[in-house]
Amino acid sequence: MPQTLEQIAQYLKGRVIGDGTLLIQDLNSIDAAREGELTFAEDAVRLEQAKHTKASAVIVSSNVTDLGGRSGISVPNPKLAFALALDLFHPVPSAQGLVHPSAVMGRDVQLDQPVDIRAYAVIGNRVKIGRGTIIEPGACIGDDVTIGERCLLGPNVVIYHHTIIGHRVSIHAGSVIGGDGFGYVFNEDRYVKVPQVGNVVIEDDVEIGCNSCVDRATVGSTLIQRGTKLDNHVQVAHNNRIGQHVILAGQVGLAGSVTIGDYSMLGGKAGVIDHLTLGQRVQVGAASIVTKDTPMAGILWGYPARPVQRTKEQMASVSRLPGLLRTVADLVKRIARLEEQLKR
Repeated sequence: MPQTLEQIAQYLKGRVIGDGTLLIQDLNSIDAAREGELTFAEDAVRLEQAKHTKASAVIVSSNVTDLGGRSGISVPNPKLAFALALDLFHPVPSAQGLVHPSAVMGRDVQLDQPVDIRAYAVIGNRVKIGRGTIIEPGACIGDDVTIGERCLLGPNVVIYHHTIIGHRVSIHAGSVIGGDGFGYVFNEDRYVKVPQVGNVVIEDDVEIGCNSCVDRATVGSTLIQRGTKLDNHVQVAHNNRIGQHVILAGQVGLAGSVTIGDYSMLGGKAGVIDHLTLGQRVQVGAASIVTKDTPMAGILWGYPARPVQRTKEQMASVSRLPGLLRTVADLVKRIARLEEQLKR
């Protein structure tokens, strides 16, 4: 629904620059925006680009007071404001209390209406689903699962038995929560499976991307705490404990019994071997492998992952090795000549 610039500014708690009566139809990126659209400029480079954008208005930082005749909204954090404005123009659909006729419902299911259960979803026995939750087509929820309010389970999501999910959790298409952890004991000539009898607990405001897996605990619970975000294709193994507001980028892999502290961040394809602890606010660079406990905040990078400055110094040293080898070879020749001279 179109909004005036003034209405958007009030929603964002920002200040209008220029014409507050401008009608905004939608939002777009700074290079693709057209007339009638709103964009944002989060830094000086983008602000310079904004002078040439076709957008009708620009969200800028609070220290900007003039846009050279253009209109806009000044706020403390333009990128955050843009995200909030996107939510204003494209709100998440709300549940209508509709259960599709093709959905399969188990015994003693509790739905705190309105709850939407869409085509071919399967709901197990004694499942509890909170108000405002939407279950997309083909999702499968096992027995004795609890799901909180205003959650979204995408198409073909699988939630295994006894999983507990908090409020406002989004789990996107193809993800599997509560599958067996990877536990075996080698006996004589074969592997014997260790029964995985624990569960998964996901707290409020967690988001899990497409095709990610969170394994159930061997015993106890695999835990993902409040506000944590998992990208697509993330593997969380059995008995992991992931803190609050942690970011795991695409293809991160955590082995079993790993603990990740609050506000930590792992870049794409990073890995952590089993039974390690990362403290609060640890950052792990893309494709790095953590091989030992890291209790203190810091940035790790490389294979094995080390403090980033040390890794850079070592990489710089490696680039100097060819020259050092030539120097050593020259010194060996000179020493050999000196030894020959001393023998005479």
